[in-house]
Amino acid sequence: MAAPNDRYLGKFRGRVVDNNDPLRIGRITVEVPDVLGDEASTWALPCLPFTGPEAGQFVVPPAGAGVWVEFEQGDPSFPVWTGCWYGAAEELPPDARRELAANSPSKPVVVQTPAAHKFVMNDTAGAEQGILLQAQGGAYIRITKETVVIANGAGAEILLRGDQVTINQGQLTIQSKR
Repeated sequence: MAAPNDRYLGKFRGRVVDNNDPLRIGRITVEVPDVLGDEASTWALPCLPFTGPEAGQFVVPPAGAGVWVEFEQGDPSFPVWTGCWYGAAEELPPDARRELAANSPSKPVVVQTPAAHKFVMNDTAGAEQGILLQAQGGAYIRITKETVVIANGAGAEILLRGDQVTINQGQLTIQSKR
């Protein structure tokens, strides 16, 4: 809704046009039809949970992603992207879709890149419960209440459970000294 003096207050739906920020500080250009019509915005600054000298969170949505956009003091010349949104369940990372489809009372926390590097924290009881850090090629570290598994995705695996270390599905088992 336009405020006096052609100011635009509140959040507006947008889509990322370009994320190749020449300053490399997380800016994007966006389409915001309700405010800018068919024109892309100027570079929109990110609104991040925390930043600091050589510290903070850094994420940049890919082209085509849905983003929420606000404007500094309502001025469309100064856009700020404040978060993202999904337009359909199919856009969610697969680990999130799987838990949501199962109607789990506990929802996972999933961070996944477009190339499928992922970090998943899941409180739902069962095989998927725990923390998973996985690379695109399949190598992973899974941490649960009882075990830690380190695997390369090609068959090599180290399993830590209780006082034992098991390598490659029992090819070598090391018992701790008592």
